[in-house]
Amino acid sequence: LPSGAPTGLPKSKVPSQADLEQVVQALLGSTSVESTLAACTALEAATLRSAACHARVLELGAAKGLVAAMRAHPRDADVQAMALRALQHLAASTASNGPGRIAQAGACSAAVAAMEAHADHILVQQVGCQMLELVAFGGPEPRARAIKEGGVDVATKVLKAHKSVNTVQTAALAALQAMAEEGSECSRKFVELGGVTAFVAALAEHKEDPQVQYWGGLLMRSLCASDPELRAEVQRKLHWQGVELDLEP
Repeated sequence: LPSGAPTGLPKSKVPSQADLEQVVQALLGSTSVESTLAACTALEAATLRSAACHARVLELGAAKGLVAAMRAHPRDADVQAMALRALQHLAASTASNGPGRIAQAGACSAAVAAMEAHADHILVQQVGCQMLELVAFGGPEPRARAIKEGGVDVATKVLKAHKSVNTVQTAALAALQAMAEEGSECSRKFVELGGVTAFVAALAEHKEDPQVQYWGGLLMRSLCASDPELRAEVQRKLHWQGVELDLEP
């Protein structure tokens, strides 16, 4: 199960078609920051409470509306975070091709832009990584798009910038692991961006955090699968930091 996938959601009444149409139309028609945030908040609540509405929301154009909202209000961190949360819920809907449909709507580039514009906003960083993870987890095409539109770059920056926040570290590692399934392109970018040093620092900083260790192990096993030299380098650096991690495929 992906790190960013919602689990244990409470049972609730499925929103009606009319309710969903009203929410999406409010989003598409909003212009002010206040009305846009209200529409994003309502859509996030609907898609969180009921996975059954994901297909209907996607058909109504919610993915494009959320991306448009992010682009219309790039400086408002609350709009960015709430829109990303709604996109994260939709990306978890593999039965409705949520990952592919939100990727096609431009969600990956919108997430990267939001994370770069609000680099110190913890929620934007965490939810952005979780959305990218779910998109990349959705198959080869959305994964390739996430990488092409800057997913590896921004997740590596998050790993470097928020060393002390374990939830953000976990989200960044999980996003990178999902993108690492693409193969050598992700590995090359990660190494070039100084990702190995950031990775070792993350695992050393959070030795007692099982989620950081788990997702870190999955990521590095994927990256090292066809690169024994990288595996040896990482294991050596981890050992110096007192971290023992099995990197054998």
